Amino acid sequence: MSGFDENSMETTEEPVTQLKEITGPSGIKGAYKQDNMYFIPAGTTLYRGDSNFTNKDDPCLLKDKKCDKGASFKFFTPDENYAYKYGLLFEFKTTTDLSLVAMDDISKDFFINAPEEIQDILEDNYGYSSHKRNSVEEKDYKLSEYICDEKYQGYAANTMKSEGFDDDLNAEVIICNPENHLIPIRRINRNEDQSKLEKLNMRKTERDRAGPRKKPRRDVKPINMGALSFGDDEDEDDEKEGPSVSRSLAFDGGKTKKSKKSKKKQSKKKKTKTQKKRKSKKSKTNKK
Repeated sequence: MSGFDENSMETTEEPVTQLKEITGPSGIKGAYKQDNMYFIPAGTTLYRGDSNFTNKDDPCLLKDKKCDKGASFKFFTPDENYAYKYGLLFEFKTTTDLSLVAMDDISKDFFINAPEEIQDILEDNYGYSSHKRNSVEEKDYKLSEYICDEKYQGYAANTMKSEGFDDDLNAEVIICNPENHLIPIRRINRNEDQSKLEKLNMRKTERDRAGPRKKPRRDVKPINMGALSFGDDEDEDDEKEGPSVSRSLAFDGGKTKKSKKSKKKQSKKKKTKTQKKRKSKKSKTNKK
């Protein structure tokens, strides 16, 4: 697991007694926490796993998907192994000092001043009362947007006990308008990169093939073949002319209905046939 580094005293003139130690095996060198805020100095190394880019010089790496404006926020972490789970591994450095809301030590004022929806997220996802972290992507995004809209520079959380997960949740940093506060240093190549790229490309191809989601089609019952009538097999004349009945394949519970016109034609043919038979009988009788 990862967290923030405790090497922090040289970056502040505040008395040491007012600072809270930040511990962790691999963390942010020089970061410290005070009054429910994390302070990260310029020159700090952060990592990000990204599935949309392969080149660290891509101008859109720190911008939104359309690349026509800055992204409102992006996720980073001090742990490169954790970052690699989310895509190809990129290393960044901060170019400004950052003051980030501490999500593992939420202040009472911050909670009270937040709207009800955000308060629910602070309770459910960030453990305002329980101090246990739960990760639901949609809620994480809503909180990040709220923090950026409130003109904070982002938020940070050290490794936290989890709610509903076997392991603790790793340290994470969300930075608002990251193109103003970080620069890409390098893409860290790993042996698994090729297979990771192939998997990412397969997912993208599948999404492109599927296209936008459509409403599910209504199930259509198959035609009941036993309900189809193919005319009078005994009528040789009709067989030569083709099927005697014109069918309308209107689905109704798997059965087909004969059209009214077909029934009329069929009855007319039967009448004509009957009349011919009667005439032939009469002519035979008269001859006798």
